[in-house]
Amino acid sequence: MEVQFKPGLTEYMEKTGKRYIMVEVIQTQNSDFDVTEICPRFVSEKFAVSLKEKKRYRAVPAPIGEVLMPPYRLEIDPVVTFELKSFLFIKWIRQEGINL
Repeated sequence: MEVQFKPGLTEYMEKTGKRYIMVEVIQTQNSDFDVTEICPRFVSEKFAVSLKEKKRYRAVPAPIGEVLMPPYRLEIDPVVTFELKSFLFIKWIRQEGINL
């Protein structure tokens, strides 16, 4: 698996000093519908170490820092791309190449 960052994400990570992105599967259960999706997010170095040691997350080298992948199986393309999206003052990470 090769990890690529779009330029906006690289600049943001260098500016803010963030080095770790955690990929997790989140599930919302409601009486009307269930939603399951992949949610990448920034985590601190201390939390990243804890995930690797206690939760068996796998560290994948990235252009800046590491991407932490969960221990369960996901469909992963040979190239995974992350980019930074923003609206007003809210920022989030979008990914392509990881599927449920």
